Amino acid sequence: MHKDWRCDLHFVRTVFRQRRFWYWGAWALLALTWIAGIVLLALSGWFITATALAGAGVLATLDLYVPSGGIRTAAISRTLARYSERVVSHEAVLRSLADLRSRTFAGLAARPAHWIRTYRSGDLQTRLTGDIDTLDAMPLRVVGPIVAAVLSLLITLTLALWLAPWPAAALLVAAGGLTLLVSLLLAWLGQRHSRELVQARANERIALSDYIGGLAELIAFQRAAETEQALRARHADHARRLTRQESVGALADPVVQAAVAVSSLLMLLLALHWYMQGLISGPVAVLLPLMTLGLGEVLGSLPGAWWRTGESLEAAQRVRHIVEASPDRQGKAGYPAPDGSPRLSTQGLVIGFESHRPLSAPLDLALEPGMPLVVTAPSGRGKSTLLDTLAGEQPTLAGSVLLDATAIERIDPDQRYARISYLPQSVHLPDARIRDILAPERGSHPDEALWDALHRVDLASRVASSSEGLDTRIGEGGRRLSGGQRQRLALAALTLQDRPIVLLDEPFSGLDLSTQRRVLESLQPWLEQRQCVLVTHAPEMLPVHWQRRSLPRAGTDSRSAAKGGESP
Repeated sequence: MHKDWRCDLHFVRTVFRQRRFWYWGAWALLALTWIAGIVLLALSGWFITATALAGAGVLATLDLYVPSGGIRTAAISRTLARYSERVVSHEAVLRSLADLRSRTFAGLAARPAHWIRTYRSGDLQTRLTGDIDTLDAMPLRVVGPIVAAVLSLLITLTLALWLAPWPAAALLVAAGGLTLLVSLLLAWLGQRHSRELVQARANERIALSDYIGGLAELIAFQRAAETEQALRARHADHARRLTRQESVGALADPVVQAAVAVSSLLMLLLALHWYMQGLISGPVAVLLPLMTLGLGEVLGSLPGAWWRTGESLEAAQRVRHIVEASPDRQGKAGYPAPDGSPRLSTQGLVIGFESHRPLSAPLDLALEPGMPLVVTAPSGRGKSTLLDTLAGEQPTLAGSVLLDATAIERIDPDQRYARISYLPQSVHLPDARIRDILAPERGSHPDEALWDALHRVDLASRVASSSEGLDTRIGEGGRRLSGGQRQRLALAALTLQDRPIVLLDEPFSGLDLSTQRRVLESLQPWLEQRQCVLVTHAPEMLPVHWQRRSLPRAGTDSRSAAKGGESP
């Protein structure tokens, strides 16, 4: 069994514990459904037998109303309990999974960019969707049937002890014990295979995502057919593992039903023996084996329930890795509120990626409000990596990034981004209304402030031309806007954040020359009130009095790259 299964099980408990009263209600309704079914079958057999014996003159009297009323009550109770159990259990599960998705997205959002880059997009998508959906098996197919089966078996044992000698109850216990052993055996056999099934599903999803995302390039380089063949192999592997798991589960049901059938036959023989000795009546002799037979639905659910635990625990392990605190967040420092605006600086900063050569020489910076810093360098030299590092999204190779006297990686992301606004080169916007992009917290800014921000980036006329105005939806990924409009919308949202430190990566890309000049003229006073680092390929378009800095190549003296009176 997986070495972290206890942690996985604890995580599953925390996921569903918040709705535990809903689940106990659902499990009680499931038990009521099964108990009503057993009572219906047993009481019907008793009533038919009693009626036949009364017609033959063996029974002198027969109360028709009480047993017939009991049969109707059991039938109606079974239907109502089944419907109510489905409603309650699915409502509880959907609420639990919705809570977990919120926690998972929050955990993912708190991760630094370099952590997220270690995962392929298809893997993250699978963890956020398929793996979370797999967890619904725990309350619905694992814990629920076990709890309901125990309750049903206890009620059946009570009836057996009341109606017949103790061997009847002992036989029911033996049937339940045999089913438990079969369930444990299947759970042990299925653990490894079910975990491998979850991994195979993730591998198929990753391959499919890679294929769809790179289809144009694959066709251009004539690699589509080769990739399709690999994708078919992934699908075949997933299908083979799924078929094997379903086959194991399918074999369990006949084993349990055979055990129940043998138990019912033995109960019938015992009942006939007790009837011949006058210990029980004829109708009760028929009721006992039928009641045992009714346990088939109850006990038949257990092997499949325990068999699915491997899938749920493996899915829990994959989701837990995102939700729970990571080494990146452990030991984060509470950032003290400074006097005035916090100052961002670097000391001997070397940027780059692990196991790769450095992208720059050691770099010392000390940002000041009113003196924006323009950083230039050829493509691939590390301008975007520099901003990622200043924002705390990318670890340093050497040196440090400080917010006042605190290392940036030691500050919790929420506290860090309460002081830093970061506009990366590639802007990914959700399908939302323009007002929600500008002010995610509803009511945090009046409409006048939103329009002012749009005017500042020369986007107000475009939004006003729409009949819905600020309520216009921008489409998935902002597809209803051009690339330059998406960039300006993100800039407008950034100005509304009003934070003391601003990091901009090619903020005017995608804009024509006249629009760039208008936006820059409007934003210049706002930027000069803040500590600003702006990386660009076109520094000549920016105010000449702004500081310039060429990102020093690794192996050079960083001071030789300083220009324009930059403050070290």
